[in-house]
Amino acid sequence: MSKKTWEIIFSGVGGQGLVSCGNILGEAASFDHLNAVMTTTYGVETRGTFSKSDLIISDEDIDYPEALHPDVILALAQVAYQRYAPIVGENTVLIYDEDAITPMKSKAKQLGFPILATAEAMGNVTSANILSLGIILGETGLMDVECLRKAIWKRFAGKPTVAEKNEAILARGLEMAAQAC
Repeated sequence: MSKKTWEIIFSGVGGQGLVSCGNILGEAASFDHLNAVMTTTYGVETRGTFSKSDLIISDEDIDYPEALHPDVILALAQVAYQRYAPIVGENTVLIYDEDAITPMKSKAKQLGFPILATAEAMGNVTSANILSLGIILGETGLMDVECLRKAIWKRFAGKPTVAEKNEAILARGLEMAAQAC
């Protein structure tokens, strides 16, 4: 990891595992001896309303818990994409689900992937968050992939079949990122 601090926004709608996404990546950061802090925002309903998690990862102390200048934004729903695409700068990587989102002009580096469809084809659309983590890690190299694997196994401790499936989905996300280059 050459960059010292990463600001990441996971955005979409409730029920897409965005909070879990941030929790798992934050846990992975701790295995890489990095600091992490996360904040979340979501609608009053459990599922279907705008939701986001801001995750800051740094090898230094973190002074503010929200992403002010995001390096990476994941958008899994049109409402999330439309919130960020027009306002982010050229130093932001905007990763989105190409089947769920109609792209628009943006200064960000935009990368569309069939995230939800790939997760569903692998057996569980709710694993789109883990697939997204693989894509993000593959695009940024923000930490050692082994740290993310450890976090997945910790998250699904006592459920080895679930952990193995999520590890395979993570690997697929890494492959998708490598193919995009």
